[in-house]
Amino acid sequence: MRLVVATNFDDNLIEQIRKYPVKYVFGSHTENITGHGRASFILPKVDDERLKNHIGVVHSANIKFLYTLNSANLRGKEYSERHVSEIRNEVEKLINMGVDGFIVALPYLLFLIKSEHPDIEVSISSFARVNHIRKIEEYINLGANTIILDEDANRNFQLLESASKLTRKHGVDLELIVNNTCLWGCPYKLTHDQVSSYLSASDGVKGVWFEYPILFCATEVRNDFANIIRMRWIRPEDLILYEELGIDRFKIAGRNKTTEWLVRAVKAYSERSYEGNLLDIVSYVQGRATTTALRKIGHSQDYEILKKVYVNNKAFPQYWLRYFKYNRCEERSCEECKYCDTIAEMVVTIDDKRISELNLPKVKPPLQLIPKFGENKDG
Repeated sequence: MRLVVATNFDDNLIEQIRKYPVKYVFGSHTENITGHGRASFILPKVDDERLKNHIGVVHSANIKFLYTLNSANLRGKEYSERHVSEIRNEVEKLINMGVDGFIVALPYLLFLIKSEHPDIEVSISSFARVNHIRKIEEYINLGANTIILDEDANRNFQLLESASKLTRKHGVDLELIVNNTCLWGCPYKLTHDQVSSYLSASDGVKGVWFEYPILFCATEVRNDFANIIRMRWIRPEDLILYEELGIDRFKIAGRNKTTEWLVRAVKAYSERSYEGNLLDIVSYVQGRATTTALRKIGHSQDYEILKKVYVNNKAFPQYWLRYFKYNRCEERSCEECKYCDTIAEMVVTIDDKRISELNLPKVKPPLQLIPKFGENKDG
């Protein structure tokens, strides 16, 4: 097992996780020249000095540091010679500060980095949305060292088996994110990627304090709690299914999380076991970020129930995930299948009630609230 873990730039985090099979941590400045995968307002304040010092602590624990340049767009700056030169200079500076590799989502940045630093590690971010074998093949040919799959692929075991064989043949690592809670087949994901990207760039949009696509996502969960089971997180107990395919590199997301939270997640995945609420080791932004944001503007009443969800991690049937080895979600509708609904009824409670005991009216995303998440909010 090799873990790739988000850092919150607390040096004590590194001290606590060094005893686990953590091979890399990843992070960045709060804002950077390209933008990256997390909105700046949810991240710790990181300047050059803090970054360099933290990298030193990481290296002292025999862990490598990957720097995130994984914006989903460059806002057209590829056409500016000055901006391209600035990116080149920034990459050079980061390498001199001790960065061991980069995480990118754009082929342009892969080419740019590898053209001048061919031996440095470059991982392809989940923001590249690599979710079928041809994309994997293309990124291998482009020179990527690691390919982080789109979370939607996490239960496509036919693809995973083929991808594992192909990447191992070419000496490329395959990496799976274990604890994101994106909706399965999320229609908001690409929008959210773009929003996160321009909210984390040095020259990006300022004054925003909540990423509005999360509100849409939370509404989907609020209206159908089986969506929690449909999400493509991986339980610690189920890592063995992926290891059987030759996949041993797993990413734990959470750059905005506390040290206590991150250590709990690392411990659980390292030990392949967790006793308690599964939502305590996965991101679950739907029930955390959404309710917090809506409370600030006095509109959380329809979403407070998301704070009362409990997913009993030890209530899952032992072989529940094997169902997906023989049933392809990509070709069968959830409406027809209902497998996740069945599992949800077994493991999910809301305020100590089973899903079948609830009788909640459906709600629609409150579009009128989105302007309030900017600096000129009314509420």
